[in-house]
Amino acid sequence: MHYLPEAMNDATSNSGKHSLLRKNLRYCLLDGIAAIPLTLLSQPGNIVLAALLTGIFALSSRNYGIIVSLPFWFNFLQVLVTPLLAKKLDARRLCVSSAWLQCAGWVLLTAALPFLPRGDTPLTLTVFIIGFSIISLSSAINGVAWNGWMQQVVPARLRGKYFGTRNRLLYVSMIVFLLSVSGLLALMHGSLSAYLVLFAAAIGLRVYSVLMQQRMKTPVTHGKHEPQLPWQDQLRQVRGNQMLVRFIGFAALMGFTINLFGPFFPVFMYDQLELSVAKVNWILLFGPIGAAVSFPAWGRLLDRYGNIPVMVVSLALWQLFNLIWCFVDTSNTWLLYVVATTGGLFSAGYGIGVFNLMLKLTPASSRTMGIALFVSLSSLAAAMGPPLGGYLIGWAKGQGYDPLVVYHSAFIFAPVVSLLNCLVLRQIHEAQASTITEVVGAMRNVRTVASLFGLSFLVSQVITRRDNVRRQRAAG
Repeated sequence: MHYLPEAMNDATSNSGKHSLLRKNLRYCLLDGIAAIPLTLLSQPGNIVLAALLTGIFALSSRNYGIIVSLPFWFNFLQVLVTPLLAKKLDARRLCVSSAWLQCAGWVLLTAALPFLPRGDTPLTLTVFIIGFSIISLSSAINGVAWNGWMQQVVPARLRGKYFGTRNRLLYVSMIVFLLSVSGLLALMHGSLSAYLVLFAAAIGLRVYSVLMQQRMKTPVTHGKHEPQLPWQDQLRQVRGNQMLVRFIGFAALMGFTINLFGPFFPVFMYDQLELSVAKVNWILLFGPIGAAVSFPAWGRLLDRYGNIPVMVVSLALWQLFNLIWCFVDTSNTWLLYVVATTGGLFSAGYGIGVFNLMLKLTPASSRTMGIALFVSLSSLAAAMGPPLGGYLIGWAKGQGYDPLVVYHSAFIFAPVVSLLNCLVLRQIHEAQASTITEVVGAMRNVRTVASLFGLSFLVSQVITRRDNVRRQRAAG
């Protein structure tokens, strides 16, 4: 009988693992890029759906609000469904199945659009509510399943750097898609046919992304992988994990804080600054651009210093620049470019940190319940924010206060409360994390700041040239 020596077996095994990892990372990247269009269209209150529902089909504000709130509510309700499905399907199969269900929901909704009457008719409302309920439920389950699956697929040592680079490319894809949307709607004069073409293209790309998911394989861990516990035991384990409970509480606080008045930034720009839709879209595009150039740098900082200190620094910078909203009026709208760009730059670091820390704190044997509770409770808090924010703004206007002063006062809330929320975040212990002082010190480095602004190559060239000149002078 012929056999390989044990060392050679180990080398072969390691080679196979590395090959599988490379394939998985490549397929994960292609999956994300192709999924971006339909993911954006499935988000609540996005520009495309707002124009379709209120413009083409002329739905009332009340019914529009009900429809766009569905993703938040299904993100909350999925905690009742996901653990039951996870008992029969592993993370990979649950992720792929829910992605196909999302595609099916969009296909049904797109096919029905040409036959729906305009206005708040029972048929139109029923089709939209059912269609977006299917899309929202599948998207909520898919998000939880994908997060759990990535915990198995992407090693912890690579997550910061990999997802930093991946998210950068995803944001580039987002920018291309948003520009394509503007061009298509302008070319076809915003007709229903333009939306049908747009949705069909997004569905086609999503189908491709699911096929990439199907080509990904969950690595074999040779018995080291912890099986998922029964969901009652998972809930008990999550409740007993003090750090995870604190993190879920922090995420809920942030969900409410950001969404109380955050959705009213566009309304402020339309009503008080009298900017056109095209102008607003152009300004907001600088946010994804800022995030795209900074993602890799944030990923490296997260890998080196840990999630919590980097999250505190990036969140503080993001919200400090958000205070600019409190000073914007018709005479200085150029400030909006600053707040949009810095918002993209610094929110990127916070966003990757939230994702990485969630994976790090969630026990492997209770992954499904931990992620489901995280998404559910943070979404519930986020869902309660906009109605209350709208009520408060409406009440203040009704009392006769200057609308500009009302909005400026409202926009103080998120920066101030977010900084207070950082105190909650600092109560969470993360193994092997550095101090906030070390992160601040690292960001004083020229190369680090340059990489955040996507200028690493330029700075490297300048520094290299200076070093060469100094060496030449020393040699002379």
